[in-house]
Parts: sequence; C-alpha cells; structure tokens
Amino acid sequence: MFAATSRTLFLVSVMTAGLAGQACADESNQSAKADLVLKDGASAGSAEFLPSPVGVLIRLTLIGLTPGPHALHVHDNGVCDGDFESAGGIFNPFGSVHGLLNPDGPMAGDLPNIVADASGAAVVELIAPQLQISKDATESLLSEDARSIVVFEKPDDHLSEDGGAGARIACGVIVKK
Repeated sequence: MFAATSRTLFLVSVMTAGLAGQACADESNQSAKADLVLKDGASAGSAEFLPSPVGVLIRLTLIGLTPGPHALHVHDNGVCDGDFESAGGIFNPFGSVHGLLNPDGPMAGDLPNIVADASGAAVVELIAPQLQISKDATESLLSEDARSIVVFEKPDDHLSEDGGAGARIACGVIVKK
C-alpha cells in the first residue's frame, strides 16, 4: 500500500509542477533519442524523449544493469567517454539544488530511480516536468553541446548533494530523432 501511495503522490506532484509554470510541449512534436552504452562499450539499451503538455515523457529500455535500483539523471554534456565523467554534472539550468525531495530542488535533470529486474533489464516510462525538447527552451535537451542521460550503480537518495548514487555505469548522448 505504501508503494502505491508514494507512486500516486509522485505523479500528482509531477503533474502539478508541470502545469504550474513549465512551458507547454514543443508544438512541432520534435522528439529525441539516446543509445546508452556500458563502460565496456556494450549496449545498455535506449531512451526515447517525447514532448508532452507537462514536460518530456522518457521511455527507457535498458539491459546489462545489475539487478536492483539505480539513479537516473540528465547531464550537461553530450559526451559519454571513459568513466562517463565527461557527461559533466546534472543538468541544472535554473540553479536549483539536487534532489527530488530537497525543498530547494530539484535540478531539471533529476529523475526518479529505476529498478532493473533479476536479468538486469528495465523498461520504464516517466515524466520529466522541468525538461523540454525545443532547442529554444532554456531547459532544452537539444542544446548545441547536446545532453546525456546517465545511469548510476546505486539509487539516488533524492536529498543529499551527491545523492549517494555511486559510479556512473551507463551513458547515452541525447540527439534529435
């Protein structure tokens, strides 16, 4: 019962945040995508980014993860080299503080944790209310430098400065579809 209640509260807060001041979805129906890779270069799956009236709908199909929860963020740089530190910090165009539960947050790139099943796969859909696809928006996923989506080894605590999520384990550059 608690999990269902938490999930419902998140969806309500996402919708409220999206309607309370976020720009409407890009009228041109642009979309974006990312092919994620693990540190060894193996495929980690894909992400699709679709405009919605309350932000961006992100559809993820991931493979090759360790079973269990993982943090997920959109990062500043569209570079996924080496240990993925090249992706930079969490995308933060509004100067907020990290964490979906932080009263001074969240950053635009903060996303809910995802959970990989026993085989290391995860199929997830979520709304990112502070993101847009339009290149003209401050919170755009399609900047000149691009952005990336990063999966971490552990879940995010959604409150502390670093989130306690550990190492970056998968990364994908977000590009126009």
